[in-house]
Amino acid sequence: MIKFFRKIRQKLLSENKAVEYLKYALGEIILVVIGILIALQINTWNNKRIANIEMKSYLQSIKEDLITDTTEFNIYINFYKRILANKKKLLSLTQFDNISNDSLADLITPHGATNTLTTTTFNKITNLGITDISNNDSLSRKIYDYYTIQLEIFNTFINWDNDHTTIESNYWFYGQDMYEFKFSNEFPQVQDENTNRQNLIGLITEPKGRNYLIHDYERKKIVLLRYQNMKGIADELIMGIEKELNNN
Repeated sequence: MIKFFRKIRQKLLSENKAVEYLKYALGEIILVVIGILIALQINTWNNKRIANIEMKSYLQSIKEDLITDTTEFNIYINFYKRILANKKKLLSLTQFDNISNDSLADLITPHGATNTLTTTTFNKITNLGITDISNNDSLSRKIYDYYTIQLEIFNTFINWDNDHTTIESNYWFYGQDMYEFKFSNEFPQVQDENTNRQNLIGLITEPKGRNYLIHDYERKKIVLLRYQNMKGIADELIMGIEKELNNN
């Protein structure tokens, strides 16, 4: 092709056809420019296509991470609901004749949770310096909000609950000298069963013990709301990502 154009130029010059040569040269320049523009357009299109494939891959991975999160949220939501039901049952008791020592001991035992969100994909994206996770700016902002602001708030509540759960656990198991917990059958119990039972009931009904139980109950209600809130945000993000992936 290049040899072909060169022959045309040489022929025009040899025949002293300057005007025709200039017209031809201009046309050749225009063709070259058009060719460059087309090449640039193809390159731009190809880069966008690759970027779009990568974006869809990241969105799909984030969706899978969120599904994992919602599974964990459901487990802990049910976990906290059971704790609240048990604490409410205990706090509502006015007499303890129909409940065993083991059941009472189980009901006062503090329980906490250490839920960790799946941030693998988001960490990878931020480490790569990617700011636009999606072509949908609103969806991108919601994803960043979930993994930054909402995650920080969520962890604050989880840590708050765990800190107080540890304090309460230390009180019930180590900070009192009235009730002897039976951790195993390896060693004999020193206190007789009746004395031990009355002491346990005393711990549960005295102001300090009851205050711990009520605080644990009220705190768990707040934490449960945070779990439900995070699950709602995660569910919304999953639907938004699915919609974005289907549009592309």
